[in-house]
Amino acid sequence: MTGRQDDEGHLIFHKIAGVALAAILTIGGIAAIGWGDATVEPRMEAFARETPGMIVWWREDVGWLFIVGIALMFAPIVLVPGAFGVRFRRFLPTLRPRWRLVLVLGLAALIGAEAVVYRSFGGRDVGVATIDGVQWLRDGAPHDRWRWGQAIEITGGCSTYRKYSWFEPKYGVDYLVAFPGKREARLSFRMEDAASWASALKPIDDKLTAAGVRRSVKGDAECLAHYQAGMFNSDRQNFQHVLRRTD
Repeated sequence: MTGRQDDEGHLIFHKIAGVALAAILTIGGIAAIGWGDATVEPRMEAFARETPGMIVWWREDVGWLFIVGIALMFAPIVLVPGAFGVRFRRFLPTLRPRWRLVLVLGLAALIGAEAVVYRSFGGRDVGVATIDGVQWLRDGAPHDRWRWGQAIEITGGCSTYRKYSWFEPKYGVDYLVAFPGKREARLSFRMEDAASWASALKPIDDKLTAAGVRRSVKGDAECLAHYQAGMFNSDRQNFQHVLRRTD
């Protein structure tokens, strides 16, 4: 009887260890992605600021490195508990101790290697908007340009998100300009100061309007009120103008 209890105790210990290791690896994956991202962001901003007349810039680096990083971030919580005997939604059978060690060390090595690779090769592609048009840079050199008059549609707006009623609502502003060939300038709100963003974007919005570019912009009163709180009247008018609805 005692031997059986000891076996059950070992099984429980192994399951707890598996869950704990999965949590540690997942947190490590998030930290590694954050570290890699923090190192490439200044490089991308430097590329953008070298462009004369830069008004707004955005990242264009969502590619295979980003997808691999996200997959590795979730891989431990998906694979490790099952390998240690946890049966809830398991993706691997229970492994022997040697292969558990290989799995854990292998995932740790892959997470670290992906962060180093992203730091070395990520952050190459940036989009930059100026008063004359938009261009896409790779390693600081333009490789595609469009004028605002060549745009085909403006989409986005001011939105309020409520996932659960007991959480505070989240607000977001999107301003996307589509060009032929599925190119898209993402001029969405990135700054802390919404008034400065609207003021900087208004000349571009005026150019798009003058060119007759189609607008499909939506918004809700709560989101607009959230960002306009405390603005001066001129700033409020700019914000409303840039995000004016098209019904």
